[in-house]
Amino acid sequence: MKTEYQVILERLNTLERQSVIGAFDKRTIIELSGDVIREIAKKYDNVQKGVGDMMSGALIETEARTILSQGISQGIKQGIKQGANETKKKTALIMLQDGELSIEKIAKYADLEVAEVEQLAETQTM
Repeated sequence: MKTEYQVILERLNTLERQSVIGAFDKRTIIELSGDVIREIAKKYDNVQKGVGDMMSGALIETEARTILSQGISQGIKQGIKQGANETKKKTALIMLQDGELSIEKIAKYADLEVAEVEQLAETQTM
């Protein structure tokens, strides 16, 4: 029975890595499996404990890995977004200094809001 649950956990890990299921789905499956195990193995304490320990270990590992992955992923995304936004603002500043385009066109070409370009224009006149 332990071997079967190890195979199931490996399959769940593979599905999670392939983004077929998320960490929440995997955790739910593991928790529901634990409930089923408890019902089936009420009379077999050793089986229940062995499989239950294995399932709990996978749950803890998944939660820690998920938290780490999400933190890293969010940090990278935020850094990329900030870098892209700074590049857009620098581009808009160059266009403002050139003085040939309207604020609306600069906003359109730099992919910024008109209000953002207006703020940049104000900082240029100060």
